Amino acid sequence: MTTRSEREKALERATSDYLSVSKSSHLFDEGEYARAEADAWERLLAAREALEAEETVGV
Repeated sequence: MTTRSEREKALERATSDYLSVSKSSHLFDEGEYARAEADAWERLLAAREALEAEETVGV
């Protein structure tokens, strides 16, 4: 079972990853950047949704 602390860390990491991709856009060609940004954004949303789901359920 994943703890709240683990979900919070996952959200922090996903946020950090997304910001890193955004700040490094000049290192990617356009297609690579679009894929990297989309992947990082999806991980960020999934991490946020997991944490919000816990708050909604009150686990």
